[in-house]
Amino acid sequence: MNPPILQFDFSSPLRSPVGNESTRHDTDSPGIKYSYSDQRLMQHFGVAIANSDSIDQIHSNISQIIKRQTDCLCVWNIPKNTNGEFAPPQLLADSEDDPLWPVVELQVKEMLARVARTHHMCSSPIQTSPHSTLVASPISKQINKKPDHEIDSVLIGCFSSKTESILRLQWLTGIASEAISRWHQIQSLKSEENKSRYLADSIGLIHALDQTQSVSEAVVILANHLRRLCNAEQVSICLTDPKNVVSLKAISDVEQIDLNADSNKTILHACRQTARENGETCYPNNENTGSIEQLSLQKYCKANGAEACICIPLITGENQKLGVVLLACSREKLENHHYRTYCSKLVQMTSSHVDVVIRANRSTRDIVSAGLNKLKNSSKTHAFILAASILIAVMLIPFTYKVNCECELQPVLRRFIAAPHDSILEKTHVKSGDTITTDQLIASLDGRKLRIELSGLRADYDGAKKRRESALALGNIAESQIALSEMNRFLSKIDILQQQMTQLEVRSPINGLVLTGDLDKAEGAPLEMGQTLFEIAPLNEMVAEIMIPESEIQYVQPKMPVIFKLNAFPLKSWTGKIEHIHPCTEIVANQSVFIAKVRLPNTDNQFRPGMQGSAKIKTHKAPLGWNLFHQGWESLRYWTVW
Repeated sequence: MNPPILQFDFSSPLRSPVGNESTRHDTDSPGIKYSYSDQRLMQHFGVAIANSDSIDQIHSNISQIIKRQTDCLCVWNIPKNTNGEFAPPQLLADSEDDPLWPVVELQVKEMLARVARTHHMCSSPIQTSPHSTLVASPISKQINKKPDHEIDSVLIGCFSSKTESILRLQWLTGIASEAISRWHQIQSLKSEENKSRYLADSIGLIHALDQTQSVSEAVVILANHLRRLCNAEQVSICLTDPKNVVSLKAISDVEQIDLNADSNKTILHACRQTARENGETCYPNNENTGSIEQLSLQKYCKANGAEACICIPLITGENQKLGVVLLACSREKLENHHYRTYCSKLVQMTSSHVDVVIRANRSTRDIVSAGLNKLKNSSKTHAFILAASILIAVMLIPFTYKVNCECELQPVLRRFIAAPHDSILEKTHVKSGDTITTDQLIASLDGRKLRIELSGLRADYDGAKKRRESALALGNIAESQIALSEMNRFLSKIDILQQQMTQLEVRSPINGLVLTGDLDKAEGAPLEMGQTLFEIAPLNEMVAEIMIPESEIQYVQPKMPVIFKLNAFPLKSWTGKIEHIHPCTEIVANQSVFIAKVRLPNTDNQFRPGMQGSAKIKTHKAPLGWNLFHQGWESLRYWTVW
C-alpha cells in the first residue's frame, strides 16, 4: 500500500480516517465527521512544532506524541547523507527499544528503497512478528513540494497492530512526518530572515565606513554602529599592526581614549590575549574556565561593570588578522545563540571592508632604490666566455624532473570485527599476526547469560499466555488484552535473544592477516556491543601512500610513474603509477602534503602495513638549470611579487 504524501494544516481541525472517538457533523460539509481527539492531536503536533528549538527536541516531542497515541514499539528517523544514501538510523524513542533494530534492519532497508523510488509512505508487517507493523513515511525540508521532490529523511515507526488499524497507523505516521517537515521549513524561513537582516545591517555599516576619511574615524564609527545594532553595553576595537602589536583604537560613545585608565588597560589586555587565538572567545565560558583568556575577560567585565562579554576577531577573507572587537553585553544575551551568531556575522561581513579602509589610509613608504654601481666593463678573456657558454649549454640540457617524497605502505582494505551484542568473551582462536581465511572461527562468546534470559522470558511468556486464557474464560476482556500485550512484548524479546544466540561464534568475513586483536588476557571479560575485537586486512595487495610536498603538487599528475624504496629492503626498488591524488592536504611531520596512492601486488607477502621508505615521481622534462634552481626562483617570486 502506497498512499500519497500527506499535507495538513496544523492550525485547523483534522479529517480523521477512523472514528474511534466521539464525532460531530460539520454543517458546512455535510457527511464529513471530525474527531475531537484527532483535533486535539493536531493541536499537540502544532504545539510540538512551536516549542521545539532543535532537531533533537522536535524528534523527542513527536515520538512522545506517537507513543501516547498508539502501542508504539520504536520510532527511528533515517536521514540521507551528502551522497544521497541513507545513513544509520537515529533512535527517537527510549534507548531500551534499540535492540529492535537488528531484527527489522533488512526489512527497513527494503522499505527505504520503496519510499525513495515512489516518494510515498508504505507499511509492512514484521516478518518475525506478524502482529507488529512497520510504517515508513518520507520527510522533505522543501517549502514548495513537487510530486518528484527530494526526500531528506524517512520516519520509521514500529507498532503493534493488535489494537490499531494499519490505516490509522499510516495516517498518524504521515502526520508526524509532515510535522517534522513543517518544523524544518519554519527553521529554513527563520534562517533566511536572519541572513537578510545580516546583509541589510552590514550594507548600512559599510555605507557608513565609506564616508570616513581616516582609520581613526572609521573604527569610531564601527564601534558606535556595532553597539547600536547589537544592542550592547559597550564596544571596543583594537587593531593589530604588521608587527602584531595590538593597540586600542576606539570605544563606543567615547571621544578621547585615556590609555592610562585602569578600565582601558583591561580592554587592551583582554584584546591582546584574544588576538593570539583565531577563534571567538567569551566570558563566562564553562568549557575554558581558568584559562588566560577567561581571566583577562573576567578582569575586563569586573573593571567595566559588565555581566558578560564576547571577543570577536577581525579577520579578512585571506585569514589576515586586523584586530579584535570586544563587545560587552548581559549574560542573557550571551546565552542566546542567535544573538552571538548575529554579532559574529556582522563583524565578519564588515572585516574585509575595514581592511580596505585601513589600506586606503595607510602611509606609503619610500621605495629604497639604492642601485648597485655598474661594474666597469673590463676586458673579458676568452676563457671566461668559453666557461660561461659551456655552463649555459649544460644548464639547457633537458632532464626528467623527479619529485622526492616520503612513502608508507598501507593495506587496501581494513575490516574491524566488533562484538555483535553485550556478552562475555569465552575464548579467542587467533592472535595478532595470524593468517586467517573467510568464515574462520576467530572468537567465541559466552551464551550462558542469554540462555538463562531466554528461559526466563519463555516462562514469562507462558505465564502471560495462561493469564490471558484464564481472563478469556472468565470474560475479562481488559485483563486478556493486558496479558496479550505482555505476550507480544515477551515474544519480541525472545526473538531478539534468539537472534543473539546465533551470533555467539565470531567469524572472519575475509581472508587476511590479523593486525590487532590479541585478546588472550581478556578471555572471560565482559564485552559491549560494537566494541572492536579484531582488525583484519588482506595482504594480497598493498597501497603505497606517497606524501607529495605542497610546493611540488603542481608538477604531479595521475598516471605518472613512481620509483620507490623501502627502509626494510634498501637494495630493492619497485615501480608503479599514481592512481589517485587526494584533493585535500594533510599535515604529516609538521609539513603540508598531498597523499597519492599507488597499488602494489604483494605476491611474496613481503610487504607489511606501516613500512616506510622514499619515492621519486617522474614528471616532465625540463632544462637542468630549471631542475636545480626553480624552487629558489619560485620562493623569491612568492615573497616579492603580489
